[in-house]
Amino acid sequence: MRPNIVVVNGERHWPTWFPEAEVIPVRLQDSAWVLREGILWCITREAAVRVDGVFWRVGAIRPDPRHRTVLDLVRLSGVPCVNPAKTLVRCHDRLSMLAELREAGLPVIPFDVALGDDMVRRIARPAPFVVKVGNHHGGYGKALVRKESEWFEVADLLFAADDYAAVEPYIDYRRDVRCLAIRDQFWAMSRAGAGWKANVQTRKHQVIDAPEELVGYTRRALEHLGADIVALDFLETQEGRFVLLECNDTPGLSGFPEQLCSELAECLREKLRTRPPAGA
Repeated sequence: MRPNIVVVNGERHWPTWFPEAEVIPVRLQDSAWVLREGILWCITREAAVRVDGVFWRVGAIRPDPRHRTVLDLVRLSGVPCVNPAKTLVRCHDRLSMLAELREAGLPVIPFDVALGDDMVRRIARPAPFVVKVGNHHGGYGKALVRKESEWFEVADLLFAADDYAAVEPYIDYRRDVRCLAIRDQFWAMSRAGAGWKANVQTRKHQVIDAPEELVGYTRRALEHLGADIVALDFLETQEGRFVLLECNDTPGLSGFPEQLCSELAECLREKLRTRPPAGA
């Protein structure tokens, strides 16, 4: 019997990489999940599908508690997942991701965080600095405070956000570099954006030889998280120093060689081959 692989919020091309399986694309926002007698089911408008494998590609959407619940169900079921569900849970929120990086001893950009009414005013730093609100992605919820007089208006807006806020120094960067690892293989990409936000409105990108320093950091994150795939985003300063911004546990693969898709698909394929029979 062909296994059912549920691709969650994934790109459309994944059926090509799993010719031996039934590939069911679902949107996390539009699906329901049931764990019954040890068997995991995914329910959409079209059908209820027994889940044999999960290919988790949830990226630039704001997570909510329901998403965390789905990951816990995947973990409880023992269904193979890429990345492992317990890894995805550890990076579910931006703050938990940053805590993991610090625990791994990685050189994360310095930042301060505030939560609570009017607390954000207590974490101002000398301008220019960057403000990031909550757990948004894709450049949303971020602002650059160029001078002290701008901070008061930004802080007033943050009061209405009802979420935590973080501030970090603005880096006058030479380039943005993503170092991506799948198991024991590493790739890197240099990217240039249209403005101060790194990796937003990318104008050009180029696959480059991965700097050894970044490979070491990325390997440490991969091992610390127990991940199949991970990408670390760095800014290179004008002086040539790398500053780590964040870790991505479901990084986009656009612009990288097609080999990455094959390698990532093989991660799940191997887990399916070695998984004990249900109920064993």
